[in-house]
Amino acid sequence: MSAPSSLRRYDAMLIPIERKRMRSIIRHVCKFYRADVSAVMSYSRQAGLIWPRHVAMAIAAANGFSSTTIASALNRERSVVSYAHKQVLNQCSVDKEVAREVRKLAKEIKEKILKK
Repeated sequence: MSAPSSLRRYDAMLIPIERKRMRSIIRHVCKFYRADVSAVMSYSRQAGLIWPRHVAMAIAAANGFSSTTIASALNRERSVVSYAHKQVLNQCSVDKEVAREVRKLAKEIKEKILKK
């Protein structure tokens, strides 16, 4: 039998408030992009689901959530969070409209979810 991954061990120790805030971020991003929350949290690789998932990860990372917390909330590995964050930053540096959109969304999340 293999040893449990560090993600699974950490998952049991996650503070419920952090997990709740992370899920609120995911719901807010899904509402913004008109995406289904359960579909975004699934393992689907549909183009319409990947971007909201990546944006939620990037915004959470930019607001101080650890990659382990973010990965656990989305049932992913930590390396996926780093990759998603880089992809969003790269896309924002290339497309100013996307950058504006992500900044607006991040500001809304900071004001509505993280200030509570």
